[in-house]
Amino acid sequence: MRGRPGPGSQVLLVLRLGALTVLLAAPARAAETPVEPDTAADAEIGALEELRQAELSYAEAMADFKAGRTEEARRHLRAAFSGLAGSVSDDGLAQSLRPDFLSALEKARTYEGEPEAAEEPGALDADPAQLAAVAPAAVPEEARREKHGVPVDADNETVKRFIALYTAKDARRRAVEEALGRAERYKPMMTAALRKAKLPEELFWLVMTESEYKMKAVSGAGAAGLWQFMPGTARKYGLEVSYWVDERMDPEKATGAAVRYLKDLKEWFGDWPLALAGYNRGEGGVGRDMQSTRSADFGTLAGRGGLPNETQNYVPKFMACVLLGEHPERYGLKPVPEAPSAFDTARVERDLDLEVAAKAAGTDLETLKRLNPELRAWCTPKGRAYGLRVPAGSKDAFLANLASVKEWNPGPKVVLHKVQKGEFL
Repeated sequence: MRGRPGPGSQVLLVLRLGALTVLLAAPARAAETPVEPDTAADAEIGALEELRQAELSYAEAMADFKAGRTEEARRHLRAAFSGLAGSVSDDGLAQSLRPDFLSALEKARTYEGEPEAAEEPGALDADPAQLAAVAPAAVPEEARREKHGVPVDADNETVKRFIALYTAKDARRRAVEEALGRAERYKPMMTAALRKAKLPEELFWLVMTESEYKMKAVSGAGAAGLWQFMPGTARKYGLEVSYWVDERMDPEKATGAAVRYLKDLKEWFGDWPLALAGYNRGEGGVGRDMQSTRSADFGTLAGRGGLPNETQNYVPKFMACVLLGEHPERYGLKPVPEAPSAFDTARVERDLDLEVAAKAAGTDLETLKRLNPELRAWCTPKGRAYGLRVPAGSKDAFLANLASVKEWNPGPKVVLHKVQKGEFL
């Protein structure tokens, strides 16, 4: 599901910005009779400029984030977020511009609060030129004989090229081993959810394709979490994406949503290769591709060039991840498995500052945030009860300690100072 910004929105924005450039560059004609200014056009030009500035601030924030300049990233994100939020709430914003503003606002919201905590997926990506440059890997005979609930073609040339890329002794191989190590942290929970839904357990390896098992993964297009949900799809499948909470980052809830989405995709398309293509491209996009090429299966669709390169390679990439994930030793990989997180869930009846919560649980703030990655603010959601994860075995002590705390969510501290002669504000 992790993708790139849609070409339609990019073209639309370019056209609008082009119109803005033309309008701003048009020379004044003194000889013409003055006319009343077109206030609607002026408002749209102003809105486009605000959108352009917000996109620039967002791009600068991402560059700062990647370079480790956290404070600068926060500053640029605040600038992007405040400008977009103000414009979206303005009743005067043209309806034609509202989708562009909302899309940009969702991207800024994804990083708002903790840009340094986000992780960018993509270490396992490969473009067609990179794939073409490697010789297909030899696949063990056992891999060809194995049966899977999701078709895995061990003889497919693209699958074997992905395996060659992922097992070469370079940074990509290390990224694969690290991803396989992280996978063990989530495998018991995710495979249990797939079994309960009567879905093939091989779909667990789809997360390697999407996010490399990075819990806080955020793509450049705004897809987030282990399963890389876009905000709209996340909400459609029951996940909350708000100022307070982003349940795309909650491993258990996001897995539940992904299971429901995958079941729908399989029902819509009838087979797993097309369903997986739909997970990457969106069901509407794959449906249009099938219609335009008169294709009824993934092989025909790919053979007729009806899919974008990313989606065409997505299914072979998934198949390679299944083969490597199930038997890393066959390919010389040596992942170090990570243990699943152990925790208790304690119900708190009202909003609770996370620093207060960490102290009551006898842990540190970083550990508490790692157990509750969906929380985006300094406290649990205001105005409602919440199931907060605390370290395993600490629930009773946590609730007992919390009962003695007077202020669960202290407000900002205010210091009164009387201005003396000669001092300035």
